[in-house]
Amino acid sequence: MRKIFFYFVMISIPAFCEIIFDFEGSIDEWKVEPEIFKIYSSERYSNTGEYSLCTEVKNSRSVRIFYQKNLNLKFYDYISFKIYIPEEDGIDGEFIVYMKDDEYNWFETDKIRIKRGEEKRVVLDLRDNTHLWQPVSSLKAFDSYVKENISEFGIIIWFGDIYNGEVYLDTFELFKKEKEDKFFIYNFRENSKKIGRYEKFELTFEFPIIFENPFNPDLKIKGIFVSPTEKSYDISAFLYHDYLRTIYDEGEKLISYGKSEWKIRFTPEETGIYRYKIIISKDNREEFEIYKGNFEVVESNKNGFVYWDKDDKYYLSFSNGKFFYPIGHTLRSPDDERSPYNYEFTYRKGLGTFAYDNYFKKMMENGENYTRIWMGVWWIGIEWNYNYAPHYKNLGRYSLENSWKLDYLCDIAEKYGIFIDLTLINHGQFSIHPDAEWWDNPYNEINDGFLKSPDEFFVNEKAIKFFKQRLNYIVSRWSYCPNIVFWELWNEVDLTGFYSSDKVRYWHKVIYPYLKSIDPYKKPISTHYCRREDDPMVWIISELESLIGNAYHNLIVDSVKDYYEKRKFYGKPMFINEFGVGRDRIFLEDNLHGGIWSSSMMPMFGVALFWWWPFIDYFDLYFHYKSLSKFWEKEDRRNKFLQVSDGKIKGKDVDFVGIQNKEEGFFWIFDKKIFNSQIKRIKPVKIEDAVLKLNGFLPGKYKIEFWDTYKGEIIKEIVYENGKDFIIHIIPFEKDIALKIKKEK
Repeated sequence: MRKIFFYFVMISIPAFCEIIFDFEGSIDEWKVEPEIFKIYSSERYSNTGEYSLCTEVKNSRSVRIFYQKNLNLKFYDYISFKIYIPEEDGIDGEFIVYMKDDEYNWFETDKIRIKRGEEKRVVLDLRDNTHLWQPVSSLKAFDSYVKENISEFGIIIWFGDIYNGEVYLDTFELFKKEKEDKFFIYNFRENSKKIGRYEKFELTFEFPIIFENPFNPDLKIKGIFVSPTEKSYDISAFLYHDYLRTIYDEGEKLISYGKSEWKIRFTPEETGIYRYKIIISKDNREEFEIYKGNFEVVESNKNGFVYWDKDDKYYLSFSNGKFFYPIGHTLRSPDDERSPYNYEFTYRKGLGTFAYDNYFKKMMENGENYTRIWMGVWWIGIEWNYNYAPHYKNLGRYSLENSWKLDYLCDIAEKYGIFIDLTLINHGQFSIHPDAEWWDNPYNEINDGFLKSPDEFFVNEKAIKFFKQRLNYIVSRWSYCPNIVFWELWNEVDLTGFYSSDKVRYWHKVIYPYLKSIDPYKKPISTHYCRREDDPMVWIISELESLIGNAYHNLIVDSVKDYYEKRKFYGKPMFINEFGVGRDRIFLEDNLHGGIWSSSMMPMFGVALFWWWPFIDYFDLYFHYKSLSKFWEKEDRRNKFLQVSDGKIKGKDVDFVGIQNKEEGFFWIFDKKIFNSQIKRIKPVKIEDAVLKLNGFLPGKYKIEFWDTYKGEIIKEIVYENGKDFIIHIIPFEKDIALKIKKEK
């Protein structure tokens, strides 16, 4: 027999109460289903005041009476109400009470019996540890953060027979106990007592105090970790909710699962015994220790975090000193509505995280190690307008659903060895043209925000405070992840509305040091520009660590070279985050091939990121990256002072780009009519007369390798004796060929 969870007035409940519905005023927000039934204020059977709520039931076995407006029940322990079915012509029945949260999750009680003529007072438990409210059509547990956003509260009554009569409701009261500041945690667990170096150590627990805003709590919860060499790390806790992912014909769906909990994530950088404690900080002064523990770290095969190399600021390396050279393409979001030409194919949309299982696996199998992902509002953004999607909570509150998706991406990125440039803001969020999303932005005053125009975001102190709060959550939740290489603050910041160099400069000078100060691992930070000429006044600031931008052009080699030339004056590391132009499949694939090979032959810290990932995936063009990665897999560029070669090449329709020092060089020789021409050659021809003349090499014996850039293998090797001149007769090739030249020791 099912247990009935309800309480009568005789149970002991706190004395403090608040009446929320006594039906003395408007009842406009109360509805009835079926809609043909009447619902109105009545002077009969009132318990408080003069009126009760009456519903007239006609020829029906059931009725649903509900309140359809937001309720915040977070700080209450019980709710009570009175229900009455008149004895005359009445029929015995039973009912449930239900709630729906703002994400349409439904919770209901077991059935409660009621007899005709019985004036029943029902008291329902709202506390976190109750089992009263069971989820229906979801697996989400009822807790205080569910109670905060109730969008519908109602009662469904079933009668023992066809009923014609009234049902009366009155005196809805909320009860709460006095606030208790008891600092303890429960349901505590560690993910392991022994983990590998650079792997995730995670603490999970519940906390009895319910915060008005758990994303900016009055009390700060954090973990303090102390390494074997006494290095200390402060890591903030963050609110977490779990989800189960499923796939349907229409795409991915996440199902809310369990209760909201708190987590602390930490990545150890040393082996040995770590100590930690969890503390509560009140007003950033008074601290209360609520737990302490330890765990062991053993050696692993992980390389660690990615940083600017300590000896060569133009390149990246891992914590363990290993060189890291990014090779990959953009995976902004699971799909892209746009296309550079009218694709002759369609692809399945809405796959969500399932798409990345496929993307990352194929990338790993073909030598790619790097990608770029946006926290776009349609993908894994965490702060946006509630009207856009119910998992968004407006300013200062974050989407736990999208946060779970980014957690998943971090996990599979680690599995497949893919490193991520995480873009925190895309230009559209603050753009009025192009890609305008400003009209939905919660900062916009038309959406109950406080900014009149998007450019105010960069200088308005309230906006900066909100964004710093968002950064706090991002860092606390994802800074642990070594596979996130860059915090990229902006995508194409120069396309934001009413762009002002002074305002954008100010914002970066404020946000860069703040983000660096709160990140315990001090990840590299970048920002991204669209136009090749913008913006020297921002590029020059000391806070900006690197120069990142686009190189869209059909003359892809010229575009890559021009990109580098316009920025080398600033003396900072460079990278191309976007390129890809094509009017048909052949043109676009050649643009891809030319872009990755030419950018790899420039003094930049990684290979340019091609934009059109659905194109790569549909036609399985990953092999272009496999060949490139084989060419570069054993090469370490650090401290070699490789510079753009000033050599010359002779031959019809042939050109080259390359980097070299005095003892080694890398060169890509190509058919200009295919890779760098307004009038494109469709059918490749054999180039047999190319001669490359190089300068600056020391005299001596050199090994030269000729590489097939499509198969990723050496075609021919020769030994070349360099005297006064360095002249190489290029072996016959179609489309392109690559060279490695190294002085023999």
